[in-house]
Amino acid sequence: MKLDGKVTIITGASGGIGKSAAKKVLEEGSKVVLVSRDRNRLRKTVEEIGRNDNLIYAAADVSHESEVLSVIEQTLAAFDKIDILINCAAIINDPTPFHSMTEDQWTNLINVNLKGTFQPIKAVIPIMMEQKSGNIVNISSLLGIRAIPKVPFSVYGVTKAGIIMLTKSIAVEYGQYNIRCNCIAPSTIRSPIMEPYLQDENAKRMLEGSFPLKRIGEPEDVSNAILFLASEDSKWITGSVMALDGGISAKL
Repeated sequence: MKLDGKVTIITGASGGIGKSAAKKVLEEGSKVVLVSRDRNRLRKTVEEIGRNDNLIYAAADVSHESEVLSVIEQTLAAFDKIDILINCAAIINDPTPFHSMTEDQWTNLINVNLKGTFQPIKAVIPIMMEQKSGNIVNISSLLGIRAIPKVPFSVYGVTKAGIIMLTKSIAVEYGQYNIRCNCIAPSTIRSPIMEPYLQDENAKRMLEGSFPLKRIGEPEDVSNAILFLASEDSKWITGSVMALDGGISAKL
C-alpha cells in the first residue's frame, strides 16, 4: 500500500487518465477526492470505481478560484489534510492552423489547461507548507515540449509548455517545505477523442506504426507513472518532466 493514509485530490477525474489514476491511488490506500465540472460524469465515475468511505467527489470548474477553494474545504472537512494533488483537467481543440484560431478558442484553452492547473496548486500550497510535506503531479503533453509537423495544436502546446515551466518553478520555490512537483508529458493516449481514428484500420496502422513500441498509450500507462511520482518510490525526484510517449520523441 504505497499511499496508505494519504489524501489525494484528482482534477479532471471523470476523464480517462483521471479515472485510471483514481482507481490506482485508491488501490494503494489513499483517500481520494474526485473533481470535474460535470457532476453527472462524476457520479458515473464513482459508480464505476465503487462507492466507499475513502472516496468523495466535488463538481467544480478548476479555473475558478472560488470553486477550487470549495473543493479544498470539502476535502479538509472529510479527510483533515491534503497530501497529493494530481492535475488531469484539460481540453484539446480540433486541429486548427494558428492563424485560424479564434480568441475564444485561445481563452478556453488557457482557462482550462493553464488556469485549471494554476488554481488548484495555489490552493493546496499553503496547506502543504504548513504540514511541511506535499506532492503535486501535473499532466502536460509531448506537444508542450515539441512542435510536430502536420499537427496544428499550437495554442494547446503553449498551455502544456506553461504547465512544464510551472512544474519546475513550484519544485524549486517550495522544495524547502518538502513539497515535490513533477510533470508527465504523454503522447497519444487512447481516449474517446481518439476512437474515430482507431476505427479506421489504415489510420490506426499508420498511427501505431509511428511509435517505436508500435502502439498508442493507454490511460493505465499514465496512471502507473502517476503512482510512481506520487509515492515515496520517487522521493528524490522533483521538477522533472517524464516523457511518456512509446519512444516517439527519441526519433523526432
